[in-house]
Amino acid sequence: MNLELMNKLKEFIKTPQLFEVLLQENINQNIYNEFDMTQNERTLGNLNNQVVRIIALREIEAEFYGLLEFGSKIIGWTLLENSIFVHPKKMESVKINFDQFTTPEFNRAVNINKDLVLSLKGRLLTSKSFINVNEEQLEMIYLKGKFQGFVFPKDIFRGIDTADHIMINEDVMLYRDSNMVINQEPLEESMRATVSLVYPELDIVKLVSENQTSWAKLSDLEYSTDHLEKKSDLLQENFVQMQINERKKTKSIIESLLKRQIELENTADQAVNRLERVENLYNNLKNSKLGKIQVAIWERRGK
Repeated sequence: MNLELMNKLKEFIKTPQLFEVLLQENINQNIYNEFDMTQNERTLGNLNNQVVRIIALREIEAEFYGLLEFGSKIIGWTLLENSIFVHPKKMESVKINFDQFTTPEFNRAVNINKDLVLSLKGRLLTSKSFINVNEEQLEMIYLKGKFQGFVFPKDIFRGIDTADHIMINEDVMLYRDSNMVINQEPLEESMRATVSLVYPELDIVKLVSENQTSWAKLSDLEYSTDHLEKKSDLLQENFVQMQINERKKTKSIIESLLKRQIELENTADQAVNRLERVENLYNNLKNSKLGKIQVAIWERRGK
């Protein structure tokens, strides 16, 4: 039993809210219908080791059942006992320091076998959550909203959000993305811009002007980072982010549940209609000349 998860479930059963877990349950345990927990839909199967959202909780005979949402689809209810709670944190733009990067063994334990160096090198990524495993923190990394894997916090460069206004001289080289490979058109004159994101360790900044978004070398600008708050590698849970995530998802979850309910009602209506059509066909056949002969034959055989 995961004690951290149990403590969170006891808390959330009193103050309901959306949260995420990394499923680590028995792959053969049941998933029950979202509207009827006496109806078994399927087993957990390959949904295990996936990050899922829990949109409702029920406590039944001292056991906790969560209503799972995965891939924007309501899956059903299942027992939560050994899964890993996903801690929300303040969302950050990050890059991975592949000069010192080591892949956590836990990735392979949950079937994340891809080469993170190959797939994520140079990419601008997002960090918004972490887990605690074996007394270690592992940060969850996303690329364009899709979960990529777990990374040690020490292996991450963290972007610092800001909104400072500066003037950029026309001799400053601007680039299209954070890889600093593709140049943008040179400036014809000085330009006012907003510094929106800074990576001091990488010597790069993101600039926003009226006409475009650009990247530049920090060392090419007349801009000091002394006033910016440097972030430590120790990850802190952020319930404000959890509430932001909840507000973003609540509408789509309600819409999904309503859609599912309508589908079930339509399916029930279709079943009734099919039964009525079968009964009509049977009665029509039974009352036909051929049908009356067949009924008479069955009655004789019955005697």
